[in-house]
This record gives sequence, C-alpha cells and structure tokens, in this order.
Amino acid sequence: MRTYNKVIQKIIDHYGYGQPIDFEQANRDFMEGYVFSYKNFKKNKYDFRLFYGVLTDVQSNESHHIAAKNLLFQGNPLCWKYFERTALFWTMAHAADEYIDHIRDAFYYALYMERNDLLKILIEKSIDYLNMDVYKTSKEHKNQQVYPSTQLLHFLVEKWLGHNPVKERVFIFGKEGYGIYQQLIDHWNDYSVLPASYWNELCDHHLNSVGVQRAEKREYEEFLGPGLIPMEFINLFKVRRKLGLDVPVIHHPLFETPMAVEPLIPSGYDERFDVKYQLVIQTIKTQKQYNYTDIEKIIREEYGDGEFFY
Repeated sequence: MRTYNKVIQKIIDHYGYGQPIDFEQANRDFMEGYVFSYKNFKKNKYDFRLFYGVLTDVQSNESHHIAAKNLLFQGNPLCWKYFERTALFWTMAHAADEYIDHIRDAFYYALYMERNDLLKILIEKSIDYLNMDVYKTSKEHKNQQVYPSTQLLHFLVEKWLGHNPVKERVFIFGKEGYGIYQQLIDHWNDYSVLPASYWNELCDHHLNSVGVQRAEKREYEEFLGPGLIPMEFINLFKVRRKLGLDVPVIHHPLFETPMAVEPLIPSGYDERFDVKYQLVIQTIKTQKQYNYTDIEKIIREEYGDGEFFY
C-alpha cells in the first residue's frame, strides 16, 4: 500500500477512505431514515415538498458522498455514479438553509460533475435565500463570513455557464474577498506567470482546511465537503479548458493521490433508475409510504428497462 506525507495520511485515516462500503447496510439505513421521516411528516403535518431532506438527513451518507469518496480512493469507477447522485441529492434536498457557505458544496459537486441543470437550480435557490427578509434584518446574516473558495466557486460558475447573477451579490459578504485565490483572478488570462510556489501554497491551504487539523475552528473547515479531493482545482481546470485557456500542471503530493483524478463524464448515472431518489420523489407526489420493491415496480412501469441503482 502506498504511503503519503503525514498530513495526507492523517486525512485518509481520519475519513477512512480505504474502508469498504457496506452497500446492504447503507440501503437499510436509508430505508430506516425514510420510514422515520415519513412518520414524522405525517404526524406533524409537514409540507411534503420538504421531504427531499430525507436524501441527506438519514444517518448513513454511504448512499452518496462517503461512498463516492471511498470508492474514488479505492479506484472503483462506480464512484462517479455516486458523485453525480451526491450533486443531485444535495441540490434537491437544500431548502430553508439560507447561509451562503451552506449551499456551496452542492455547487462544488454540480460543477465537478458538469450538471448545468443543477447549477441553475442552485443559482435560483441562492437568489431566493438572498432575497429573504433576514438578509435585511439579521446582523448574523448581513455579517456572515464567506470562504474565499466560495467566492472563487461563484466566479468559476459564471465563467462556466456564461452568467451567474449570484456572484456579485455574494461578493459583498465576508472581509476576505478572493483571499488566497486573488492571483487566480488577477492573472486569469495567463497562468504561466504564476510560480510553482503559489500552486503549492494553494494545495497546502486545501490540506490544512479539510476539518482534520483543528476542526472546531471555521477557518480549518473550508473543504469538509470535498475532503481530500482538490475539487476547487479540478473545477478550475474544467472551466479553463472549456474557454481555451492554459491549464497548469501542479506538482504537489495532493495531486499524487487517487483523489485528484478528474471525473468520468458521463458517469452512467440515471436518476430515473435511482431507487432511493425515486422513493423520495414518489413520496412527495403521493404522500404515501413505499418500500424498495414498490419503487422498482413503479420505475419499470414509467421508464421501462434499465439498471437499478441503489
């Protein structure tokens, strides 16, 4: 087994990237969380349009982002389906959590998997949040901190889509602006002028900000969602290639890990045959409780043949 430097190995050990995924247990956990949420919604007469939250609120995240990252580290190409599912889950489940940084991981994963449709949904959700009264009345909202990487992300989304009405509105929050990423903005048209030491600094910043070193402090939790994946770099590479701009070659231990591999697009994921996603969709539509067998039957009736994904 390959050995990595101390910081990278600490992250690998902390998140257990080498641990196998128990898919059967993940399915049981998801169903348990689904049944609990359904009973709670029925009993308390909640709006079932918010039932999307069950996609991310169940105890086992091995149904999406944990599975994605572990499988990526282990070299299993099935990971890409889980990454795309995560992008979908986090986008659709995000509701009533209006803080700017709280929706950023959904943006990260959607751009990472090139889901333009999800990026547009996330932009609309962000606009809705920013238009909430609390942004006019609450000091906590008006003075909220925003990570520099969040500002960079909105810059990249604008370049990728050709528009992002959220970018300028988000930029007024926080005091750091683009912070450590400012040179990426200043030299956008030509990165050949940037020294290797700068890219190393950015990589070190990522490794020191994944919630392992000092997880109780916000400044050390900037990359909890991506974890060891240098997602901000990969998204940067995607955008620059699309625009015909130079893409840097980075020589740093972070890019020697399996987590630096760029996504396989298309991933093979099809939400029509995602049994867990369709389980939630059908519940929202009918406000009825289902099991996996029920949903498999509905999928076959609506979409025909296809490989079920759990």
